[in-house]
Amino acid sequence: MARRRSSGITSLGFNQDQGCFTCCLKTGLRVYNVEPLVEKAHYSKEELGEVSLCEMIFRTNWLLVVKARRPCSLMLLDDQQRAFRAEVVFKSPIRALRARKDKVAVVLTSSIQVLSLPSLQRVALLRTPAAARPLCALATEPNAPQLLAAPAHRKGSLQILDVSRAVKGAHSSSPAVLGCHQTDLVCLSLSPGGGKLATASERGTIIRLWDTHTKHMLHELRRGSDYADVYCITFNPSGSLVCCVSDKGTLHVWAARGSFAHLAAAHAHHDTRALCAFTDDASAVVICEDGTFHKFTFAAEGNCHRSDFEYFLQVGDDDEFLQ
Repeated sequence: MARRRSSGITSLGFNQDQGCFTCCLKTGLRVYNVEPLVEKAHYSKEELGEVSLCEMIFRTNWLLVVKARRPCSLMLLDDQQRAFRAEVVFKSPIRALRARKDKVAVVLTSSIQVLSLPSLQRVALLRTPAAARPLCALATEPNAPQLLAAPAHRKGSLQILDVSRAVKGAHSSSPAVLGCHQTDLVCLSLSPGGGKLATASERGTIIRLWDTHTKHMLHELRRGSDYADVYCITFNPSGSLVCCVSDKGTLHVWAARGSFAHLAAAHAHHDTRALCAFTDDASAVVICEDGTFHKFTFAAEGNCHRSDFEYFLQVGDDDEFLQ
């Protein structure tokens, strides 16, 4: 997600274990730990300039960075040494990034290129419709199938590709195409193990869960009756829970197994883009492009309350925090 706000934030992103998040700014870059909420790294405008995208590789010292003045260039930043270690330049601007420990998917205008880490050598290429939103999801567990999900050329459909079977520099085997919605996709997410897929269309009234092995729909999760722009869908590490945030200013949490009961809905933010993540199986956090941090605690019977609120841009360095 990337949109300029008066806060100076250009984009936000959680790392793969949902324990940290990056904040790209017109004035540099910041990296935060979620619990406790402390600043881990701080780069000034003089060091990096305006940063448009950043993807953190789990809790390693590797950060994938795209600068606003160099939108076609992907740079690998070593946070420990505060130095760039590799760079690759594409023919079109980079629209989104999704990474696992050994690979990064780079969303371009009409394709997704998958690069190995840390060499940034291309290992797979997937063609995508130029008019589609810059959507992409990667299964992140090291021993799980290395699935990549992205929009397909048919409206409301997506394609799933196992990038571990890719031939270097080629298209690899044909992806599986899954018809998910009648209208265009606006959000998608894979569970860390790759077994489940969640999708939302431009209507935003339901979240659909899919089995990536059988390609069958598992359940429909009702978000609401009014149309909404779904900003983010996230699974917990085990894939047993799923949450989403939208422009309606709510956080929704569901069970992704058994009865698929709707667990909670709570006011989180309003009229500002946001991302959601799980801190454990009883709490979730929402970070917003207005610089606010919200933590919610929920229970299976549907009770939910906001347990913490901060302006994360005002959170400074914490020397006592150990990585």
